[in-house]
Amino acid sequence: MFLVGQVMNSNIEPLARAMAERICRREGMAEEKVAAWVELHWPCAAAMLEAGLMDETGDWLPGKDLLHVFEAYRERIKR
Repeated sequence: MFLVGQVMNSNIEPLARAMAERICRREGMAEEKVAAWVELHWPCAAAMLEAGLMDETGDWLPGKDLLHVFEAYRERIKR
């Protein structure tokens, strides 16, 4: 079980960065702003993935509420 958690943490940053980039492009963000937005927001994307609130495409999963989003992000930045 411990090993699984380590693998997930080691792989979460690239997944979260890719997810954040997909969100930017899907929303039509200007290309010159994408890199800075991804750099700023990937930890939030990582928290959403780890908490099972969003899938890897950046879509919200059903049955989740905004309170869970804030809790997941708060836990992520404590590390």
